[in-house]
Amino acid sequence: MEDLMGEERELIDLYREHTQLVRDCLESFCEAFESFLEEGMTADTRDLIEDVNESESEADRVRRDIIKLLIEKRFLLSNTRRDFLTLLEYTDKVADYSESTLDYLMLESVAISGEDRKDLINIMKITADMFEYLQEAVDLVFRDYELALERVAEIEKMESDIDTLEKKLIARFSNRENLKPGEKALYRDILIMITDLSDIIEDAGDEIEVIVALRRL
Repeated sequence: MEDLMGEERELIDLYREHTQLVRDCLESFCEAFESFLEEGMTADTRDLIEDVNESESEADRVRRDIIKLLIEKRFLLSNTRRDFLTLLEYTDKVADYSESTLDYLMLESVAISGEDRKDLINIMKITADMFEYLQEAVDLVFRDYELALERVAEIEKMESDIDTLEKKLIARFSNRENLKPGEKALYRDILIMITDLSDIIEDAGDEIEVIVALRRL
């Protein structure tokens, strides 16, 4: 993509900065979530929550800078500009959802143990791996379409793994006799909020496929 490598280098660098900040936010969220489930609200957990909030705020700042370049300076052709904006919004949602999901978990003081905790943490780890592939795909879409699409294909495979774990957890929650109906509903809500993150990452990957298809025309 030589047309993106000259004066628009600033735009490429900002996309890289943004995805790194979102990744930092997501990884801090995963660590805070695991820390809270295993140890409760410790000083380390509070530090990780602060890291999530700071990374989300910084990612939002960079998002605004990217929008300014795309809209005010009118970088890229109009159809490509729209799709890159959509990709940006999906990516930024990962940070937004990480922060809001963590706020909800803290508010509800959720206590999850045993197999449920293990599977939820596994989902979080797969989600973090998915975003790592997305980060690579966003970088590659500026210079290598085929490699970008390979990363997207890996994202789709991992999303399928999360779907399997989600169905298993929902069935387990529903069959738990020791959980009250309200607790079952709360557990399902938390599970849905967590798996929404992987859905958003998959949506961002789909948008990369659209960008590649349009630029091949």
